[in-house]
Amino acid sequence: MKLGISHQRPEDLNEDHFAYLRTMGVETMEVRLMSEDATFDTLRDIRDTVTGAGFELHEIMLNDLYSSKDFTLGLPGRNATIDRFNEFLTDLGRLNIRYTTYAWHTGGAYMSGRTTTRGVSTRELHASEALALPDAYDTQYDDDTMWANFDYFMERVLPVAREAGVKLQLHPNDPPLTHQGVARIFRSTDAYRDSIERTGGDNHAGILFCVGTWSEMPGPTGEGEDIVAAIREFGPTGHIHQIHLRNTSGPLPYFHETFPDNGYLDLPEIVRTLAEVGFDGIVVPDHVPGRGRGSVEEAFIFGYIRALIQACG
Repeated sequence: MKLGISHQRPEDLNEDHFAYLRTMGVETMEVRLMSEDATFDTLRDIRDTVTGAGFELHEIMLNDLYSSKDFTLGLPGRNATIDRFNEFLTDLGRLNIRYTTYAWHTGGAYMSGRTTTRGVSTRELHASEALALPDAYDTQYDDDTMWANFDYFMERVLPVAREAGVKLQLHPNDPPLTHQGVARIFRSTDAYRDSIERTGGDNHAGILFCVGTWSEMPGPTGEGEDIVAAIREFGPTGHIHQIHLRNTSGPLPYFHETFPDNGYLDLPEIVRTLAEVGFDGIVVPDHVPGRGRGSVEEAFIFGYIRALIQACG
């Protein structure tokens, strides 16, 4: 396993920032930009800058298209948006950049407020407050509609990804809760099982396994999903392409985010399980409490994850 970082932008790719990342032990990264800026030449420049600085470039993703309403909601512009996404996949393949992330209508009531964990600010969510919000659109989008849109997208995108040699990483809905008139279909382990069946088991349609979002899922009994069992199911087939490592206070109907060592999940067990199933990809911090990027809180989490990889991976 490799310690990585996500949410990097082209303007972050400079020697001062690289020096900080080397100090933290970072080996690989995700870079994201807007689709209008993602020309072949720009993608190539990003690749060359990152690798020239001694890092691996795990993926590039599109900020505005990775969860576009056009294709997730089946709006009139979806074919043009899918065509642009496919052009991007083809360019990634030509540049030997092997992963990109997408999601299925993220957003909504991402949080209902802030609380503290070990004295620093962190996100919290009360499901009741999300469920009380008005519908976001004039049309309601139920599970069947969202799954039909997913199938439409995959029928057109998966063959292009396979031909390009690019693996798609599907991030779960955060929060994993249907609200505001939109079914958040990727809210359970069962949903990922269903998506794998719908795509014929092709691991080009894989998973960005966000441990934090999985921890928010109520699961079949309301006590949370069995994350270790999910890793044992999806890991050996090569469907897990990236790990977001984050902890929370518990599953919905209420959670707040925590440091990795003071939530309800046993993260050492999770990393050991990843090693046991042969996962050798990127593990990144996610939603750093407190002051975030460049802070002592982030440095602590980098060190914690690096130690977990060394001890358990």
